[in-house]
Amino acid sequence: MNAKRARGTGLPAERLAELRQLAERIARERKGKAMVDAATLPPAEAKHLLHELQVHQIELELQNEELRRAQVALEESRARYFDLYNLAPVGYFTLDGSGIILEANLTGATLLGVTRDALVGQPLSRFITGGDADVFYIHHRQLMSTRTPQACELLLSRKGAAPFTAWLEATAVASEDEAPACRVVISDISERKDAVDRLRQKKNLLHTAGKMAQLGGWAIKLPRNELTWTDETCALLDFPNGTALPLAQALLLFPTASRRIFSGALESCARDGTPFDCELEIRTAKRRRIHVRAIGQAMRDEHGDITRIEGALQDITERRKAEQVRMSLEAQLRESQKMEAIGTLASGIAHDFNNILATILGNIDLARQDAGANWQALVSLDEIQKAGFRARDLVQQILTFSRRQPTSHRVISLASIVEETVRLLRATLPGGVRIECRCAADTPSVLADPTQVQQVILNLGTNAAHAMEGRPGRIDVLVEGATQDEASAQSNLNLRPGRYARVVVSDTGHGMDAATLRRIFEPFFTTKAPGKGTGLGLSVAHGIMQAHEGAIVAHSEPGKGSSFELYFPRAQSVADALAIPEVATAASEGRGQHVLYIDDDEAHLFLIKRTMERWGYRVSAYLEQREALDALRTGAEHFDLVITDFKMPGMSGTEVAQAIRRVRPELPVVVISGYINQELREQAAAAGVRELVFKAQEMEELRDVVQRVIPPPKTAERGPA
Repeated sequence: MNAKRARGTGLPAERLAELRQLAERIARERKGKAMVDAATLPPAEAKHLLHELQVHQIELELQNEELRRAQVALEESRARYFDLYNLAPVGYFTLDGSGIILEANLTGATLLGVTRDALVGQPLSRFITGGDADVFYIHHRQLMSTRTPQACELLLSRKGAAPFTAWLEATAVASEDEAPACRVVISDISERKDAVDRLRQKKNLLHTAGKMAQLGGWAIKLPRNELTWTDETCALLDFPNGTALPLAQALLLFPTASRRIFSGALESCARDGTPFDCELEIRTAKRRRIHVRAIGQAMRDEHGDITRIEGALQDITERRKAEQVRMSLEAQLRESQKMEAIGTLASGIAHDFNNILATILGNIDLARQDAGANWQALVSLDEIQKAGFRARDLVQQILTFSRRQPTSHRVISLASIVEETVRLLRATLPGGVRIECRCAADTPSVLADPTQVQQVILNLGTNAAHAMEGRPGRIDVLVEGATQDEASAQSNLNLRPGRYARVVVSDTGHGMDAATLRRIFEPFFTTKAPGKGTGLGLSVAHGIMQAHEGAIVAHSEPGKGSSFELYFPRAQSVADALAIPEVATAASEGRGQHVLYIDDDEAHLFLIKRTMERWGYRVSAYLEQREALDALRTGAEHFDLVITDFKMPGMSGTEVAQAIRRVRPELPVVVISGYINQELREQAAAAGVRELVFKAQEMEELRDVVQRVIPPPKTAERGPA
């Protein structure tokens, strides 16, 4: 039985014997209880007692087995607890009231880079770096005094490695001896903190980018239409951060047309998921009108249902303004290129027509001389000459439009020129049309050709009078100073920032629509009836203003009249005035001096030859430059002067002058041209050209130039009587 009990309990036999003796002693010591003598019991009672003892023994064995299994489970649970405690992903520490480490798990020791044995008895503050020791001190003191859980972020040192950021959570407990203590959980949050820092940096970068790009976000939660704005959108619309307007109220910020577009886009997106991208106008909280680009798309849940609309709002006001400026500049550039092309074409036509007119007018002079007393022929020649002069004036207008007419710029008072022109206009205006002129005292002097300035004012005044269409009206002329800054100068392609003299000619006529306004500076474009005008007035004014490095700007609306603004750059100083060439006094007629004349136009060549021969010169005329140069090089003929046209195929007049200079440097050369500018003057001076003659006044000037350039023949010295 003892052996069986020993097997049932799993205890050593010696221990069982000791327990048996202890039980018998305890039984004898109990008061009122006597040990039962089995020998004195009846057999039946002894048998019953034996049965009870056997059942009780089995019951004890079962209880003992349960106890053993519970003990094994407890041991296993304790082992698991220690595994979880030591291998937990966070460090566990037990500290006393002063912060001394009483116990630490394996992870805690690993975090600090030391063994657990080395940790016990050390203050935790020893492993805190930087200024965080004070943070831990305050944290621990508050924990011990209030007994409420505490948490903080600390920078801890790790032996043999860089410090790391830790998150510390502490709870107050009582130790086994009831002394104050706390349990501390330490987590390494370095990676999480780095991730948070990166996320914060990205958020700040996104915020900066949105601010720089003037871009904000918005969202609408369906089906309740809850609108959310980001801070960037609030700033964009001049609302405080965190503003959350109802959708219906937010839609009222859009003008009617834009609201209709945006509402339709939202409805389509919410219904079908159609994304949208549109440009709208919106009013901010400060009542500013801005242009925005609205982008939106539908967001779906896991079932595919549309639950949100998210999008962005970007301020494109400055971009729209820049695009308008660019389009305006491009339109001006196209207009300038078109006018340049038309001017080049007109210049070429006028050049050839000038040659024809010069031949006609020159031959009229010769015919007059030949007609003698035939008054009928002289009358016809006079009529032909008048028509020729009108044609020449028309050519001069074309050349002025194309900036091919030589100008004489000098420093002038613009106010005096305009006032004089207004007096001339006042005498020619129809009845019922008044003209008034106002000149500001601060109007700067300008560098200009007075005749051309008068022509521009006359053209504008005449057009203004025609715009009245026979009705009473008023023309106002204003002369004043004006300053063009960078912004205003950009709106006009031909102006630079600076000080200008401005002339404004406005009328109360019928005005012009936009289509007409775009074409008014085109040559031969006119709204007048046939025979009422050539259509060159405004194109000539445009050419004159370009030649003066200024600009002409037109404003007009139907029924509101028209206004033309002329901008003349201010003269920097009197030294800007161009020198006026001195006119020599007339000399005597030719006395047989030999002139070499070169021109590719045969009719003009014949005219000049005949005319100069009547002036008393001997003329050798050549159509080809090479032949003329060969005649000069041979030395068979002596020449006193060379006259050459400038614009010829093969060699220009200045190139001919350079070739002559290499052979006969002392021989004077005169060049005739239909367009004399500063560039040609410089080329002529470099080639040794003595004089330049403008073809339009060729005959009037050529005679004086020839007499001035060719030295008079030497008078034979008389011998003694």
